[in-house]
Amino acid sequence: MNKFTKTLACAGLVVALGTTSLAGCGKSLDGTKIAATCGDDKITLGTANMMLRMTQAQMASYYSMFGGSTAGIWDQEGEDGKTYGENTKDDMMDQIHNMVLLKQHAKDYDISITEDEQKKIEEAAKKFMEDNDEETIAKLAVSQSDIETILEFYTYQEKMYDPMTADVDTNVEDSEAAQSKITVCQISTAGTQDEEGKTVDLTDEEKQAKKDQAQAVLDKLNAQEDPASADMDALAKEVDENLSASAKTFGSDDTALDDKLKEAVKSLTDGQVAPEVIEGESAYYVARMDATFDETSTQTKKESIITERKQEAYNKLLKDWGKDTKIEVDKKVWKKVTLTDADSYTFKQVEATDTGDTNTGETGAADTGDTNTGETDAADTGDTNTGETDTADTGDTNTGETDAADTNTGETDTADTGDTSTGETDAANTGDANNEAAE
Repeated sequence: MNKFTKTLACAGLVVALGTTSLAGCGKSLDGTKIAATCGDDKITLGTANMMLRMTQAQMASYYSMFGGSTAGIWDQEGEDGKTYGENTKDDMMDQIHNMVLLKQHAKDYDISITEDEQKKIEEAAKKFMEDNDEETIAKLAVSQSDIETILEFYTYQEKMYDPMTADVDTNVEDSEAAQSKITVCQISTAGTQDEEGKTVDLTDEEKQAKKDQAQAVLDKLNAQEDPASADMDALAKEVDENLSASAKTFGSDDTALDDKLKEAVKSLTDGQVAPEVIEGESAYYVARMDATFDETSTQTKKESIITERKQEAYNKLLKDWGKDTKIEVDKKVWKKVTLTDADSYTFKQVEATDTGDTNTGETGAADTGDTNTGETDAADTGDTNTGETDTADTGDTNTGETDAADTNTGETDTADTGDTSTGETDAANTGDANNEAAE
């Protein structure tokens, strides 16, 4: 499941729901049709389509935040013969399946939606309908009931994570999480690219020149009164202004750090510099062991391990529930919804009320602007779409090269009800972006 088809979760009821003003001609949908059935729950086409458009909007926001666009992406064909849009539709049904399962099993944990929460849901849904014209609502094929259903899904999702993971063992031994910290100057020998984008390997003379640079950095470091505390980055720049050195943290299970680098530093003590230039797979290294046991990054790793354990427990429950209660998709009905490059939606966000500060990981911040699901001009700073920001991502843990100052333990996709993780935050979109679809 890709990142952009994962849930747009909410803390309480802080949800960025929106309307669309869809340009161009399109086939009208009957949102009252039943797109899927899961146990006693029936999912209307309006609910499913709205959730799909929210996902589409989030992806557009993400791309625009980095100066790109989703133009041409949805029609790209994958190895399975399906387009990216078709696969995203499939993922959406998986997501809906899990949303329904969370709702159905809420009673197992004495979880329910309070009267106050239900009132806020209804108010937010009503405002959504009032803020948008009939044409927009018709093209979305969405009703107030559909919006309420979506808000209820996210509310159950937000409430369920903690009780579902309450029994997870949170004790992590130092030996399991231990992280070391080194400072490294890395000089790449990976080669260059020609005008056609092809990699051109370095000549022996060019490689030797790179090694000589590394040796010069090492010599400068060893010439310092106290190599253990010397500024390796500054020394590297004295050799060549384009060179740099940075702190890295790693553990025994690291897979990102060059094996030859790890082997060379494992016998070093705190403050000790590797005596020779290290020749890695595609780089030369000058390395210093700063801490064989780094407490800060080790603690971060422990937190990451706990998050992984919780995620595994959460996902297992959903998987088990899904075996007992499957979702039946009406393919004929769901086929009427398309996700192609011709489909462009602009979501005008409405504010919903925050009912608490509980966080399951991914938080949809209140968005008071317009969210564009189509191509966005990144240079337009007046109509900015901030999209999605990854923070505290610990679910898909990277124990490889980590900047010590950053102590990043990896990336987590949060609150995905199919393959769920915690830690992703959707930043507030305050823009007002519009885009037209060519159909």
